[in-house]
Amino acid sequence: MHKIIASIIFVVIYNCCLAQGTEQAYPQTLHLISDTFKVKFSNYPDTFPISIGNKDTVDMGTDGAAGMVATIYYDKDSIRIPYRNLPYAQVHYIPIQTPARKIIYRLHFNSIMSSFSQEYIDKNKGNVQLEIPEVYELANIIWTLSPSGQRAADLNKSGAYYQKVLTYFKPYLNHPVFKKLDFADSVYFKNYYDFRENSFTFTFKGDKIVSQGPYYYVTGDDWDNYSSLFRRMLPLIEDFAKKSDYRKFYETNRALYAQQIQREKELMPIKNMWSWMETQFPARKYQSYKIVFSPLIGGSHSTQNYSTNSTSGQFNETVMFVCNTERYDQRPELTEKQKEGLMSGIVFTEIDHNYVNPVSNKYHNQIDSAFAKRALWSGVKASWYNSPVSVFNEYMTHAIFCLWVMDNYDKPTADLVIKSREDLMVNKRQFIKFREFDKALIALREQNKQKNIAELYPSMLVWCKAQN
Repeated sequence: MHKIIASIIFVVIYNCCLAQGTEQAYPQTLHLISDTFKVKFSNYPDTFPISIGNKDTVDMGTDGAAGMVATIYYDKDSIRIPYRNLPYAQVHYIPIQTPARKIIYRLHFNSIMSSFSQEYIDKNKGNVQLEIPEVYELANIIWTLSPSGQRAADLNKSGAYYQKVLTYFKPYLNHPVFKKLDFADSVYFKNYYDFRENSFTFTFKGDKIVSQGPYYYVTGDDWDNYSSLFRRMLPLIEDFAKKSDYRKFYETNRALYAQQIQREKELMPIKNMWSWMETQFPARKYQSYKIVFSPLIGGSHSTQNYSTNSTSGQFNETVMFVCNTERYDQRPELTEKQKEGLMSGIVFTEIDHNYVNPVSNKYHNQIDSAFAKRALWSGVKASWYNSPVSVFNEYMTHAIFCLWVMDNYDKPTADLVIKSREDLMVNKRQFIKFREFDKALIALREQNKQKNIAELYPSMLVWCKAQN
């Protein structure tokens, strides 16, 4: 017999102003004639046996998912507990009486950053999507026109599109939304990413801006309730969009956005990069790629990965936030292949973070030791990367891009692209030893052609340690 929770005895709500994560007490005690029971989550094919040991609490759960139900089988009975708090955490405390004693089973559904429907999975598995999302572009426009955006050097504030933005929104620059976006340089990037990237999880529903999935969070400090600067400013943002008739502006520029998306496809051979990376890092697999960009983004890029569990397996998608192709299309001295190689570096060095970082975590102690002398590896401009592993990951991701370039372009093109990357890393970003690091990885790969890049980590870290 199945029983479904019909009422909640108590609910503890975290961060009362956000009211998201919940804890619930199950209204009755489950009586067992043995010391074991089983749990089945509807999005997994397996059933999980749980043995009751000496602890007073048994803790076992999984990530939440749309429509998920946990079924607890005990003796000849069962109860069903649905997950109804998407995308936030939901915890149930279930009293269990065994022949020997009473315990609590803590059944938890973890908060989730995304929830992909089977329809979405079927449609996008194996595909690359490129988008300039409507709310995301609104966030980029607001930020660029804000006091912080006007002072910033990392935005694309030139060209015909920027002039369109200035002209159209000039009558609305006194709107109070802009007064809230005036930050000191020391916290600029933290707030920029918090505002810009988290806008990606929202869509328009009439005049309202809502978060309805499949994405719920990108980056920030609140991994429980997914609050963000963009979410907190939502009333002002909605008001600005309505008063400025932003949606009309976006609709008017759809043809331009489509042209930019097409050009992005031409200069970014994403499927080639994707296939190459999964050959070099065979333990890491993604089923979908999404490139999100704005004509107003300059040099600030980022990436996030998402996953959903289903009975057909895990679906993994990586999303990259990058600029458009304008920086290279404005250089007539470059060939089309040179533009492709240079532009590919922007997205490739976001793609490979999703492969590099998990492997780096396995070598955390060695990296901490090799990169302990921070001043040897990075200067003041690289201070955003504030741990040895984050510095190493930047070195590794950009050096791996140079290996990909060598594998995919003729030597003159590869030499130009690699020199440009080394100049960028050393001179502008102040990763001081990148040229030496890059050449060492290239040489190491030449000496170990039978190995993939993931297998080269130990030897590369020996080289890094020897530089101290």
